[in-house]
Amino acid sequence: MSNITKKKLEQLKFMVLELEKYLKENFAPSHLFLYLDELKQKISEKPFGLVFEEYLEPTENIDAKLVEQCKLRIGNNKKINQLIEGENLHVLKILKQNYNGGIDVICIDPPYNTGMNWLNYDDHTYLEKEDSYTHSKWLSFIKKRLDIAYELLTETGVIFININENEIGNLLLLCYMIFGENNVDVLIWPKTDPRFDRNRVEKSFHNIKITHEYVIVCFKNKNHTNFNKIKLPFFINNQWIESYVEMETILKGLGTTSSAKDEIAEIFGNRNFFQTPKPMKLIKEFVRAASKPDSIILDFFAGSGTTGHAVMDLNKEDNGNRLFILVNNNERNICREITYERLKWAIDKETYFESLKYYKLVSDSLFFSLKK
Repeated sequence: MSNITKKKLEQLKFMVLELEKYLKENFAPSHLFLYLDELKQKISEKPFGLVFEEYLEPTENIDAKLVEQCKLRIGNNKKINQLIEGENLHVLKILKQNYNGGIDVICIDPPYNTGMNWLNYDDHTYLEKEDSYTHSKWLSFIKKRLDIAYELLTETGVIFININENEIGNLLLLCYMIFGENNVDVLIWPKTDPRFDRNRVEKSFHNIKITHEYVIVCFKNKNHTNFNKIKLPFFINNQWIESYVEMETILKGLGTTSSAKDEIAEIFGNRNFFQTPKPMKLIKEFVRAASKPDSIILDFFAGSGTTGHAVMDLNKEDNGNRLFILVNNNERNICREITYERLKWAIDKETYFESLKYYKLVSDSLFFSLKK
């Protein structure tokens, strides 16, 4: 079978060499040879599986720093968890300075690129005519963050990424590029369960009910990483009993979208703050599987704060000393009024022996004006 792409590449290389020969024979200016060298380098680069355009985000190059909001500090323990309000790409760059190679577990539930404008993380609605690829903005957005996440992970670190069918194919190829194909697995999370979701209706997709989502699991080095057993509920002798089992590719019994909305409703009295929340039990078992008692866990799409809640609950259960770092933007005041309030509520209600510091990302110009 003839490789058409390879033939086109060879033709491009031939044309560049012909141009170089012509320029030499005609004593062309030196800067034109520099242009040719750059072209040669670009042609020699081998793209793998996924081609998309990179975009500069509006505030990407603004210098900023983290400022603690002391009035929101919760002090019950010397070990300090962190909640950071700010655009997560900026925050990740700052975290890289202190936590490079130091994060054991990352759990994220990024935007699904389905057109919803939740949390101001949506590129589906502003696709421009000159964009060659319809998924480019989303891929560019995610790649910049996963590149830093890779650097933040320890050598046995793991990242869990929730995603649905809309971007599963693109995200999987992107993860292959960043982590290596042998370091990526895919799990299936049934987001409905008749035991918990009676009389709840899921939307249909061409007469097929969508009853699952995916979790892409990326290892820094899979050969060096061993998961702990997780705890699943089993109905034995007319009662639910949790037992330790190996994690399987289908994550049954770890809660549903509906049960996650019920958790939010218990705190805020409204189960519709989020369209696709994740149940605390699901995230708790990810942390249990991939962490040690003193691990640092990061979530840079923190949403309602489920990851922080799950880490504290696991610490209470096994006397662990895990710390969490949550990052959330403050669109619609979500970080202050929802993420922080949930963590505060959980610490008070469940008597978690935990402390929390709240930081806000502030641009350098604003920071210095505040200090005057």
